[in-house]
Amino acid sequence: MDNKQPNTKRSFAGTAVLMGVIILAAKLLGLVRDVLVAGHYGTSMEAVAYETASKLPVTIFDLVIGGVVTSAFIPVFNSLMVKKGKEEAMSFARSYVNFVLCITIILSLLGILFASPLVTFMAPELDSGTHALAVQLTRILFPMIIFTGLAFCFVGYLQSMGEYNIPALISLVSNGIMVAYLLLLDTRCGIVGLAIAMLLGWMAQAAVQIPSVMRLGFTWSIRAPLKTEAIGRAARNTLPILIGTWTGPVCNLINTRLASGIEDGRGITVLGYANRLYTILVGLFSFVATNLLFPYFSRAAASGDDEETDRLMRMSVKTLAYIIAPITVGIILLAEPFVSVIYENGSFTPTDTLMTGEALRCYAVGMIFLAVNEVLVKAFFAAEKTKLPMISSLCAMAVNVAVVALFGEYLGIGGIALVSAGATALNVFINWCFSAGFRLMRFRGADVLDIAKTLFSAFVMIPAVLFASAYTETPILQLVFGAGAGMLVYFPLTLVLRCDVCRAILQKKKGSE
Repeated sequence: MDNKQPNTKRSFAGTAVLMGVIILAAKLLGLVRDVLVAGHYGTSMEAVAYETASKLPVTIFDLVIGGVVTSAFIPVFNSLMVKKGKEEAMSFARSYVNFVLCITIILSLLGILFASPLVTFMAPELDSGTHALAVQLTRILFPMIIFTGLAFCFVGYLQSMGEYNIPALISLVSNGIMVAYLLLLDTRCGIVGLAIAMLLGWMAQAAVQIPSVMRLGFTWSIRAPLKTEAIGRAARNTLPILIGTWTGPVCNLINTRLASGIEDGRGITVLGYANRLYTILVGLFSFVATNLLFPYFSRAAASGDDEETDRLMRMSVKTLAYIIAPITVGIILLAEPFVSVIYENGSFTPTDTLMTGEALRCYAVGMIFLAVNEVLVKAFFAAEKTKLPMISSLCAMAVNVAVVALFGEYLGIGGIALVSAGATALNVFINWCFSAGFRLMRFRGADVLDIAKTLFSAFVMIPAVLFASAYTETPILQLVFGAGAGMLVYFPLTLVLRCDVCRAILQKKKGSE
């Protein structure tokens, strides 16, 4: 037993590192994609139409089935593997794929049929020309829902079978297709071709996983039944899981509706650019943590190992706080030079930089809350306590809707993003209370103190970042000097204060030498 544990830890850490490298490459390629889109289209009418159209199928998918695909599959599949064996689990997997395909095909057909009213609902303030183009692009993009559902089914299966790297690779493939299009074909095929490239990218996300899925024993059958006890078990969790993951999609929907009336619709693209930067920054670390840990959570829950769930959750929260706290401070203080370095070229103007920077700064307030909430929600889903995140999500959405209803006409770009950040903070606070009340995560005083040390160290960064970035007007130098000065303060201070994560990193480094 003593000999196996270190190997398990090394395997876990090695998988996490490799996943991180793959996801970082995918995020960077996604950033290149966004830079090229911004340079080619800026905040033009075509950009507004594309942003609206690309959000529609993703938002509909997220609202109707998105959170269910992996979150309902993984706990049931792992439970069947532990309690009834591989054959029962495989039978469930085949039926589940057919279940998801039926739903996504229906959604795609409805989206194509009702594209015009959906665009009107998503962005009611668009002019007629932008609306017409958005409808055309929406009809091209809606079939991506089918391949998204299939891709997520494969992700759930592969992660449950211990394969994490191929699922991490899928965004790299889809982003590569879009970047290739933007570099080689965009000048000839334009925005319609970009929508087709996006659809092909999502098709590739499913296709690239098929060899690994087959190698690990999955065989698909169109005759796999939809009405089984295991499907019923997954279906019973469907509505709570969906509502539990609705905070982000609903906030995005509200944001898009409000932004359609700002600067002749330019607010939609500005929020889109800012949100993607924000997602890249927080998503890299939270994706690795939650997707790597979710099957572990599920197996621990199926085995009744509450101590392991508690240990994994506390470790994840402290690690995410340690990594994301300084990034949050840096983004809030250096939003404009960061956006300028990334996006400002071609059709993307200095005015666009100011608007996008304002939105990014306000989104960043919710960065650490979003990451921690991902861990909490995945733990609830793994334990099949799906009603708890549903309640917290409903509370957060209610507050978001109330604030928008009362103050919507006074909210600018920054205000819209800040309301979303506030909703995320409320969501994580309620989930945190639930996790303690149901003993999924029992934070000790030492854990709270350690997070307090992390946040204090990030706060102390502020004068150093401001001082170092104040002596140059060049955005890239502001970014380099400011971020460098912040890190020179943050990491030594966390070492002096003996933060657990910092000490663990140093111990691993010494152990490997």
